[in-house]
Amino acid sequence: MALDLDRSHGTVSRRRVFVVLSVIIFFSEIAAFEILMVYPAMPHMAPAFKTLNIAWVASIVTLTGATLMPLLGKASDKWGKKRVILSLGIIFVAGSIVCAVATTFPVLLVGRALQGALVGIIALSYSLVRDIMPRDFVPVALGMVATGIGMSGLLGPFIAGWLIDGFGFRGIFWFMAIYVAALLPLYWAVVPESPVRIAQPVDFLGTLLLGPGVGVLLFGVTNGTDWGWSSGRTITVLTCGAAMLVGFVAWQRIAPHPLIDLRILFGRRLCPTLLAVAGISYMMSAHALIMPTMLQTPAQLPGISYGAGLSATQYAVWTCPMGIAGMLAGPLGGYLARRVGARQVLLAAGSLFLIVMLLGAQLFTLQWQIAILSMIAGFALGFLHSSNANLVQDALPAPQSGVGTAIAGLSMQLTNSVAVTVTGIVMARHVQAVDPSTFSVLYSDSAISSGYVYAATIGLVGVLTALLMKHGRTPAQGGLQRSDRQPQDDHDQPRSAQSIS
Repeated sequence: MALDLDRSHGTVSRRRVFVVLSVIIFFSEIAAFEILMVYPAMPHMAPAFKTLNIAWVASIVTLTGATLMPLLGKASDKWGKKRVILSLGIIFVAGSIVCAVATTFPVLLVGRALQGALVGIIALSYSLVRDIMPRDFVPVALGMVATGIGMSGLLGPFIAGWLIDGFGFRGIFWFMAIYVAALLPLYWAVVPESPVRIAQPVDFLGTLLLGPGVGVLLFGVTNGTDWGWSSGRTITVLTCGAAMLVGFVAWQRIAPHPLIDLRILFGRRLCPTLLAVAGISYMMSAHALIMPTMLQTPAQLPGISYGAGLSATQYAVWTCPMGIAGMLAGPLGGYLARRVGARQVLLAAGSLFLIVMLLGAQLFTLQWQIAILSMIAGFALGFLHSSNANLVQDALPAPQSGVGTAIAGLSMQLTNSVAVTVTGIVMARHVQAVDPSTFSVLYSDSAISSGYVYAATIGLVGVLTALLMKHGRTPAQGGLQRSDRQPQDDHDQPRSAQSIS
């Protein structure tokens, strides 16, 4: 029997709340593990499967997750978030086993596609926390879920390095299968189901237009550099994706049971939140691409002033302050959101990322410099995710929490993909040399500084959007309440204020 957090059934102890929240956090870790742990294994997979298209091992997870996320969000609103999460966990375990035993590249991609079902676990976890936690604790709880991103960012590279060195790349897939399989019964036994339901038919046409539409856009953005941005194939794919999203908006205006109310999607709360978070998260993704390029380049090469020659393990050691700071900043951001408003926390995240862009453009190569830079980035990361979670939940009525959070997750995925692609294009304009035997690229100093400066420009737009928006100026309240004059539904009944004894 899952632990009961409903205060109307008796006193809710602090210990009970933290037990439930801990299980949710540990389970949510897998969303980052399935990406962070696979990246360092990809160079080992390429020769094993004799393929030059190993990048698809990463891309197919994002594409699958983006395609399924709206449907999963709506399903969680209709049938229960815990039930959907447990079902996705079973699919993930199956996918991990397929990857671990795969002998051909197509089979490996099938396994990774099945793993992609859990890419949206953090968004679903945010919605579940909003539904089951005492309302006055929700803002902090959302920040603590964001802490998991810092934990996985800290531990993932080290675990991956140990597994790859000791057991080969297949070890990481066995690890993920065992990790989730061990947590599934614990999750079932401890975490209560969301009481929120929306009794209306699923908008399958809207789901087919939104999820695959974003997936097609991601596919075009991901392959645009290889195909050529002016090629017919790229233009066709991007146009098709954009047309599907336009069709989604048009259909939502006339659909008898729309996937999401457009007054919410384009309203004064959710829309500016998505725009502001997109601009700020652009800086996060650009930094994630540029920093390993800069530090893993051999030191003292002629013509460049950056480069530290770090191995993957050394890189993890140098940048581990980011994970530590992210773990601290998550709950701190949630606490500050409850005290002063999530918008202020988002502004802090944007300001810190701007500092990271400025310092990164200085081409630091000493360990203490990278430690300071990584710590600032960690606080920015924790503040970004905790403020985003609170802003999104306070913009959504309870019956549309699942699908609304899924759309917010889609927006961030699309932004991250665009950020990595555009940053790569900016850096490609400043290539100093290409090794003809390995095709490895040596970038000039201006490639690194230009990548950071361009990201800072986009990020500044996000910061200005956050500065101007009205939403989030008051303390976070743990989810939109009926009194906020948003489009309502018979199922949108606010929970009574609860407190933790």
